[in-house]
Amino acid sequence: VEKLLGEHYVTALVAKQIKDYREAYNYTYSGMLGTLTYWYEIKKAPVDKSNGGIGIIPYIYEEAKQYYERLGANVLLLDAGDFSQGHTLVSYSKGLSAVEFMNAAGYDAVSLGNHELDYGYENMVHLVEAAKFAVLDANILSKETGKPMFDSNELFEFDDMKVGVFGLDTPETQTKASPLNVKEITFLDNEELYACAKNQVEALKAVGCDYIICIGHLGVDEE
Repeated sequence: VEKLLGEHYVTALVAKQIKDYREAYNYTYSGMLGTLTYWYEIKKAPVDKSNGGIGIIPYIYEEAKQYYERLGANVLLLDAGDFSQGHTLVSYSKGLSAVEFMNAAGYDAVSLGNHELDYGYENMVHLVEAAKFAVLDANILSKETGKPMFDSNELFEFDDMKVGVFGLDTPETQTKASPLNVKEITFLDNEELYACAKNQVEALKAVGCDYIICIGHLGVDEE
């Protein structure tokens, strides 16, 4: 089966796990593999119900990641932001349950989105401190110092390659979030954003990266 399905085998494998879990524990699931947001209802399951039954979800992500690693692939689990919204549990914890989920799933790096500031600047800092993965945003600067608030990039080394990852957040955050929530920070946009991205690519090339990935929480507007 694995040979016939090729890269789709992992999707079938995960789908079967969900099906078996649902049938065994009356678990109702709706969602798409590869996204952070799930809608689900727990009626009877041997997991910690205090977190809404979310215990099964990190396992699914981890299994998918480990499957490709067993095939010899170099795997990075990344997210481009807005993980602080999308489910009542996540909103209730102001994004913290999402970070705990991502820690358990083994995420390697993320960029922030505009929704990470929905609950205030201090809460965003708390989420970053709780993360056991790299939080990367090269274009979010402190208004006080003019320097990046977070790490700009991260280098991941595998046996046969180096992968550089850098993050960018949408400058629209300055208008989409409450003014009170962004009063401590500013965002590079337009030509400054382009120059920032270019500088990141050049810096990662300079340290010998074979591949460079931008985790960009960016839209389609000119900025």
